[in-house]
Parts: sequence; C-alpha cells; structure tokens
Amino acid sequence: MKRIQTIADIEALKIQSNIAKSFLNVVELEFMNWFEAEGTEESLTSFRLPNHACIYYLEGERDTSFIANQSLFIEYVEKEVTDDCTYFRIGIMNDHEMSVIFFVEGMLDEQFEQSLQERSCD
Repeated sequence: MKRIQTIADIEALKIQSNIAKSFLNVVELEFMNWFEAEGTEESLTSFRLPNHACIYYLEGERDTSFIANQSLFIEYVEKEVTDDCTYFRIGIMNDHEMSVIFFVEGMLDEQFEQSLQERSCD
C-alpha cells in the first residue's frame, strides 16, 4: 500500500511501469482537485495532504486487511473504467475527514472485490 500525500508521491508511482497510465492520471487528478480545493498559497511541490485525509493506492492482496478494517467507515464505492484498466475508488470517512482508496481491479481477493462491487454507487 502506498500513501499519497504529495505530488512527489504521484511521480514515484509513475516510475512504476506496471501501473496503467490512464489509472495514474485519475489518481493525479484526484490529488490536483484536493490541492485546488484547499486554495492555499502553497506551491504544488510543497503541498501535503494530512495523514488522516489522504489518498491510498492498494498494491495487492496483502492490502485487503487495510480496507477490510475500514469497512465501517466506507462512504461510497465506485468502480470505473479507463482506456486500459478498471479500478475501484472508495471514500472512507474518519473523524469528519475523507480519505480515498484506489486500486486496480484484480489486485485484491476476488470475493472481496465482489463484495465491494455490491456496495458500488453505480
């Protein structure tokens, strides 16, 4: 699992060639939307999302427990399709702060993904 709090974290994900570019664009757009919504005078390179309200990228089945432990706090589940992948976008609300979890379909346990899909807003 990767915690994304800075634009440098996004750039680090881009270096991983096994991640679909269209998916990375979605994650980067999410970050940029948060940056713009904050409306601070900080530069993009110095902007940092807080630990309790950030973006998570799940990398594999070992990350299933992270999202399972957050199941009571799930606000929404979206399953989206880009040009070259299908991914989940899950909103988690903790202490009035939103975090967003992203992962590519097929990265987690199939039954667990199916249970998330049943909660989907689609």
